[in-house]
This record gives sequence, C-alpha cells and structure tokens, in this order.
Amino acid sequence: MNTVLLVEDERALADTLLLSLEKLKYECTWAKNLCEARKQLSQHQFDFWILDRNLPDGDGVSLLAENPARTAHVLILSAKAEVSERVKGLKAGADDYLSKPFSFAELNARLEALSRRSAPADNADSNSLWSLQNDTLEVVAPTGKIRLTPLEFKFLTYLIEREGTIVSKDRLLKDVWGFTFLPKTRTVDYVITQLRKRLELEPENPAHLLTIRGAGLKFSR
Repeated sequence: MNTVLLVEDERALADTLLLSLEKLKYECTWAKNLCEARKQLSQHQFDFWILDRNLPDGDGVSLLAENPARTAHVLILSAKAEVSERVKGLKAGADDYLSKPFSFAELNARLEALSRRSAPADNADSNSLWSLQNDTLEVVAPTGKIRLTPLEFKFLTYLIEREGTIVSKDRLLKDVWGFTFLPKTRTVDYVITQLRKRLELEPENPAHLLTIRGAGLKFSR
C-alpha cells in the first residue's frame, strides 16, 4: 500500500482528500503545518508527499530543501497558479504541480503517473543498464527506469563514473554534499540504503552498490 503525507492547513479540504485517497487504498497521514510535517518525516518514510504552499508557518516548498535525500514523489497543491510559481516549485525538486481548485480525478491521475515513473521496465536490457539521463534525472537499473532526486542522481553518477574504485564516505561528503568540515553524520548510509531499495533487485544483498567494510563504497556492474 502506498503511503502519503498530506501537508494542508485547510481542514475541510484535507478531510476530503484523506477520505478520497483512503478509498483508493492509499495509507494517509495528515499534517496541518510545517512543524507537524517535519515531525512525521523524522519518524516515517512516505511514498508520496502532497504539499500545500501557503502554510501557517511557511512555504511547503521549504521541506524539499530540508530533505535533499528524500525518495518520495512530491506533488505540490497550491493556489499560486502563476508560471513563475510553478517553475519555483519544480526547480525546488517537486515532481509535479497542481493548481487549486482542482478535481480529485486529476490529482489521482497525477499520482498514478508518478508511480509509473518508478515502475519496473519490462524491456530494459543488459546493454542499457545503469545508463544515466541528465535531463530527466533517470537511471536504467535492474528494477527499471527510475527517476531520482537531484542529490541521489549526483551521488549515483559520482559512483558510476568511478566504477570499480572504492570511494570513502569522507570523499563523498566533500564532493557530493560540498562539506568543507566533515560533520558526524550517517547521511551517506541513508542515501545508499534508499538507492539500494529502489535500484537493486535484492537490496539486502546488493550486487552493484557495494559497501567495502572499513573503506567506503564501490559501484560494480
């Protein structure tokens, strides 16, 4: 069952969306502001985020910058329908943008379209595996053609370009994240775990995104 985090401060709209989504077998969690959304995101993983822009404590888009390693599909719902606002949301990392008012049928269709982006590709052959598409942030993996977040794409590209070479976590934090002073963090472990879940046929026994104990990570075809 797909899980959804709905971040929407208008209670009547939220209740309608939650009821409709649950009828379609989505497992939904509601947050009425950014503070509640952050709490939910610190405790749970979601397949989809549906974000309002105008929240009592800020712009829903800010959650995208705060969670660069997210794997969820992000759909923005907003009364801000101007092209400049749509562009702002998409450039921030959202996968789609739907202006209010909208029909639930269209919302459902867009969620289904986002799901198909990461569905296994039946016709992916061995020659196309691990090809990277910079314009769409997609990679052809054993599990199909997968659309990644900008950070995931940069992370994976860095490993693939150094195929067969062990890359230390410190080097990844410097070159991918841009840290000058290395923090104590498990960010690299989190991202590699999420990528394995999406790209490896057996995430618990990865064949391509390998951890070399005591040394770092290595990509292997």
